[in-house]
This record gives sequence, structure tokens and C-alpha cells, in this order.
Amino acid sequence: MADYLVATLGDRIQAEAVYVALQKAGLPESNLSIFGTGYKTSEACDRFDPALIAQNQVKRMMFFLLPLGCLGGVIFYQSIRLDVLPGLGRIVNSVMGGLLGATAGALGGFITGGGLKVRLDKTVPYAQQLQSGKYLVVVQDADNLKMRQANRTLMTLNIDKVAFYERPD
Repeated sequence: MADYLVATLGDRIQAEAVYVALQKAGLPESNLSIFGTGYKTSEACDRFDPALIAQNQVKRMMFFLLPLGCLGGVIFYQSIRLDVLPGLGRIVNSVMGGLLGATAGALGGFITGGGLKVRLDKTVPYAQQLQSGKYLVVVQDADNLKMRQANRTLMTLNIDKVAFYERPD
């Protein structure tokens, strides 16, 4: 099913009530965490924050594809000899081909890394939600049965903002 189940709650009392309800449902304390003021901090939730995971993936893809695109642009110019700026010579046109290839590589890394999703999806990172005073109750590393049980418990408590996440690694 999922590695993380995250419930976003508005206040501390509600977060503690959900935590206690999940404990009563049979989930061990080792699988439960509360994030917010007085509990775990926002640095600890970077492991499962989908907005930060997507941003890191875009950066990795761009870092990987930018030099490959540059190399591909230079090789493409050297093999085709299509002058980008006629009359400036082979070296300048080769550099221009490399720059155009690097641009294409960066754009490809942005798109394939999920950059459009990051830009168009207006998900607020969990760290910002915690700074605005919200609380997170997280069920992590539980087996499938326990995750389903936690989800049923949250549905009976009428928690609206529940999300499931797979481990990114």
C-alpha cells in the first residue's frame, strides 16, 4: 500500500486525539509521530514531503542531463556542421551548439524530473504548513494491515486531509 500515511490537522488537541485513537486501534508508538509545535520539527518531515521530493528529483535530473545535452550539442554540430552563426568559425559555432544542447538538456531534465508537476501542482510543503500552526500525524513503516487499519480509523474520525506516500528511495 504506502510507506507513509499523513493526516494534516488544524490544532494540537485534534492531533493528540487522532494519535490516541490510532494507538487504541492497535498501532504501536514506534510507527506513530506527531509533527508541530511542541512535537517533532519540520526538518524531520523532509523524508516524506512530496513537494520537496519532487524538487530534489528535478534538480537531480537537470544536473544529470545538462552536461549530456552540452556534449550532445557539440557532437551534433561537429557531425552536421550546421552553422548557428555563419561566419564566426567552427569554435564559436561549436560552443553555441553546446549551449543549445545544454539548454535542451536542462529543459528535458525539468520536464522528465516532474518540474511541470512541481510548478502546476500548488502543494504546500509540510514545513510551511507546520510553520502556519498546523499539526501532522504520521503513520510510517507499518505493514499493510496496520496502514489499512489506520486509514479506517482516520475515516471514522472524519479527517479530510489524509495522504499516502511511497518511500522515494
